[in-house]
Amino acid sequence: MTTRRSLVRNAALLAAGAALPTPSRAQRSSRNARPNTLRIIHAADLQSLDPVWTTSASTKDYAFLTYDQLIAVDADNIPRPQMAEGWTVEDDGRSYVISLRDGLRFHDGEPVRAQDCIASIARWSARDGFGQALRRVTDRMEAIDDRRLRIRLKRPFPLLPAAIGKSNSSQCFIMPERVAKTDPSQQITEWVGSGPFRFLRDEWVSGSHASWAKFEHYVPRREPVSSIAGGRIPAVDRVEWGIIGDSATALSALISGEYDYWDQPSLDLLPAIESRRNLVVDVRNPSGVYAMLQFNHLQPPFNNPEVRRAVALGVDQASFLQSATSRPEQQVPCTSFYACGTAYGTDDGAEVLKEASLEAARAALRSSGYNGEKAVVLAVQDHPMIAPMSLVAADLLRRIGINTELVSTDFATMVQRRTNRDTTDRGGWSVFLTTWTGTDILNPAVNQMLRGPGASGWFGWPDDPVLEDLRNQWFDTSDTTQQARLAKELQVQAFKTLPYIPLGGVVRPVAYSRELTGVFPVPVQAYWNIGKRR
Repeated sequence: MTTRRSLVRNAALLAAGAALPTPSRAQRSSRNARPNTLRIIHAADLQSLDPVWTTSASTKDYAFLTYDQLIAVDADNIPRPQMAEGWTVEDDGRSYVISLRDGLRFHDGEPVRAQDCIASIARWSARDGFGQALRRVTDRMEAIDDRRLRIRLKRPFPLLPAAIGKSNSSQCFIMPERVAKTDPSQQITEWVGSGPFRFLRDEWVSGSHASWAKFEHYVPRREPVSSIAGGRIPAVDRVEWGIIGDSATALSALISGEYDYWDQPSLDLLPAIESRRNLVVDVRNPSGVYAMLQFNHLQPPFNNPEVRRAVALGVDQASFLQSATSRPEQQVPCTSFYACGTAYGTDDGAEVLKEASLEAARAALRSSGYNGEKAVVLAVQDHPMIAPMSLVAADLLRRIGINTELVSTDFATMVQRRTNRDTTDRGGWSVFLTTWTGTDILNPAVNQMLRGPGASGWFGWPDDPVLEDLRNQWFDTSDTTQQARLAKELQVQAFKTLPYIPLGGVVRPVAYSRELTGVFPVPVQAYWNIGKRR
C-alpha cells in the first residue's frame, strides 16, 4: 500500500537524484567558494535572538555559537569551570566565590567582568525553572572585584554549579551587564556575545539564513571537549545556516555538497543518505528526543482536568511514534515524565496512558462536562518530528469528540503564538506539540514542564500547588533516597493533573559530510570544534 510517508520519501529521492549528475563538481565549487565555512541545513527558522526569553531550539543553537557559560556540565553531567577559572564553597555551603579566567572578552572588545556574570545569572534565574529554585534560596550576589563574584545563599544549595552550568533550556549564557539588565519579560535588543563566534546581525534574514564569524579574541579552555564542557574551539572562519524546511530540497543540498551538515534529517530519508559514501549518519545525542502534548490550562476546554484526562486515555504512543519514523529501533515508548532508561524513568502512576482506548476516552469526555468548546491545535509543519505528530494529535481530539481546529504554522510562529494567554478567538491556542532532549527531562530540576506554578510557569501555565511543593521538597534535600521518593511522588501527582502528556521519544541522528572533522557527542546542536579537511 502506498503511504503518505512513502510518497514523501520517493519525491525526495527523485528531487535528490536530479541534483546528482555532477556532485563532485558541485562539491569542488562549494569548497572553493567557501574554503573554511561550515554550512548547516537548519530545519527550523531562527526568529528570536534571546535565549532567556524563549526555549526555542533554534535560539538555543544560536546561543551556543554566540555566547559562553560561566560553568558547563560534562558528558557525565558534572559541572566544570568554563568561563570560570574555578570556585570555592564557604560558610558551610552558604557562599560560593567564582573566579573568572583571564583574558575573557565580549564581541565588542570589552572585558568580561563579575558584574556581567551577576546580571546574566539574575536575568536567567527569573525565568528558568532551575534558576528560579536557585533564586529562591539566594540572599544576594556581589562583585568582589572585576574577576570574582560571590553568591550568598540563605541555606546550602549544592546544586548551584549544576544550575548555572546546565545544558538544558534555558541555559545561563553570559551577556554584558547592560544587556542582561533587560526586563526578563522583554526580548533583548543588543546581541553582543561572549562565545567562540560573532553573530553577523547584518547578514541575518529570518526564514532564510544566518551567519557567524570566528571571534579572534575568544580564549577556549585547554581541556578536551566533553559534552558542553571543555575547549569550545572555533575550528572554522565562518558558520552559515540555511533555513530549509523542505526535506527533499535539504537532501539534495546535502548530497550535492552545497551544505556540510543537516541538523534534523527526515527519518524516512535516512536510507538515501546512508547510501552515499561521502555522507555520515550519526547519533550525536544518545539521550533521544522526547515529544510532549502541551495543554493551555488557562482556557477551555483544557482548563478542565477531566477533559485532559479524557485525551490521555485515548493516547496511543505507538501511533505518534510511527508517524515520526517507521524504524522500530528509533522509537522509544516511554510512559514517564522523565527520560526512560534513567534513574527516574519509571511508569509509576501512568495507568491513564496504558489504556489507550478511544471508547474509554469518549466516555470520559462525555462525563467531564465538556461543552463543545473549540480546541485550536498549533500544528508545526517545518519540524520533521512534530509535524506528523501534530496531525495525529488533532485526529485523536476529533475522534474522541472534541471540536478541533488545526492551525498549520511554522515553528517560529508557534513560539510567538504560544505566549498568547488570550482566548482562541483572540489569537490564543489550546494545544501544541514540542520536543525536548532526554537530558532536558532527567529530573525535577531540569524538566521545565513538570511544574504547576500557574501564571509564572512555562507555556501552558498549569496550576498545581501540590506539584510545586513536591518539587521544592526535592530541591531542599540532598539525600538521594529521599529525592528518588519525591521524584516518584511528583510523577504520580503529575499523572493526576496532567500538566502535559508524554508521547514517547525518538532517537534522532544528524547527517554530515565525511569532510568534517571533530564532530563530537553532545545533547545540543553545538558547532564549535567541528572543522573541515582542506
